[in-house]
Amino acid sequence: MQKRVLFLGGAYAQIPIIQEAKNRGWYIITCDYLPDNPGHKLSDEYYNVSTTDFQGVLELAKQVKPDFVIAYASDPAAPTAAYVSEQLGLPGNAYKSVQLLSEKDLFRNFLLENGFNTPRSISIIDDNDISKASSLNFPIIVKPTDSSGSKGVSKIENISQLKHAIEYARTFSRNKRIIAEEYVRSDGPQIHGDGFVVDGELIFHYLGDHHYDIQINPFVPYSTTWPSIKGNNIITKVEKEIKRAIQLSGFKNGAVNIEVRVSEIGEIFIMEIGPRSGGNFVPQVINYATRFDMIFATLDLFENKNIKVYNKQNKCAAYYILHTDKDGILKSISLKDEIKINMKEFHQYIHPGEKVYSFQGANAAIGVLLLLFSSQEEMDYYIENMNKFVEIQLEA
Repeated sequence: MQKRVLFLGGAYAQIPIIQEAKNRGWYIITCDYLPDNPGHKLSDEYYNVSTTDFQGVLELAKQVKPDFVIAYASDPAAPTAAYVSEQLGLPGNAYKSVQLLSEKDLFRNFLLENGFNTPRSISIIDDNDISKASSLNFPIIVKPTDSSGSKGVSKIENISQLKHAIEYARTFSRNKRIIAEEYVRSDGPQIHGDGFVVDGELIFHYLGDHHYDIQINPFVPYSTTWPSIKGNNIITKVEKEIKRAIQLSGFKNGAVNIEVRVSEIGEIFIMEIGPRSGGNFVPQVINYATRFDMIFATLDLFENKNIKVYNKQNKCAAYYILHTDKDGILKSISLKDEIKINMKEFHQYIHPGEKVYSFQGANAAIGVLLLLFSSQEEMDYYIENMNKFVEIQLEA
């Protein structure tokens, strides 16, 4: 009998899993509030229902009767998928576990209660909570509890900057809850990557390093390079902490997106465990580097197939986000032959004549390169000097 799947979202980055489900002969239903999203062209049915509308998606699911509800590479849609699946008795993670990992204030409290290193923080719901921030050691980070892609994040140095930072964060928040937390200084780059969980166990992970353009926005990564430059001793400690957090959270199956900082004295701080695959085609990059296909594994889970990690490789790979430091109209993108040798995929979101924006959030990406390298040294050189190999021109 043909499987029916409801995908929450049809954005460009969600096309790979929609296409794979289609390859398997599944009946594809998609929904979001953007009917022009390209993933909908692959679906058998599309519905204009926001992926964050719990009741709307629940009513849609009752109508179309899917076997599975899947949110791929989407922070906002992950709780909705879990909620609807739980309500209808479909396969998926418990809503409580996904909510815990998705909402930053809940996750910080969870880490604190279970003895993990975590920055001191306060939740800000209304102006009466602002005075509590004086108990924190500055600088502090202010961000929405339910946003993604580094949108709405500010680092402030004193209490006088707090109100403006809160107002900025609220513009990117659906639940209007803000978290203010002490800034964790990282010894070297922030660790980033994806993992895969089966029956509550982290069976696979590949961790790399985030890279930021501090001249534009120091909180929006433009690249991750794999593997991490951190030594095996640190990565082993990180793995241990991530495994413990996942087991305690109640999250059972599927991909997770991981962000970790290591302090100057070697303390492990889990900054985020997102209950979904990473954006910027992270699963595809990791597949090129390791031969572990997280899209296959995700769909295999729903088909009750065994998930195994065979002959894992650890090649040098990266994504690189094409971006600019100013708003304007895109004139052209030029790629030198030298970078094309290492390029596995090129995804262009913005085309000549269309508007581009300064890289203040992941939603300002012009496109993304997926790259494979022969060595760490080669990869570092290209990522640090990408302006020599990629030229983005804006109209005068």
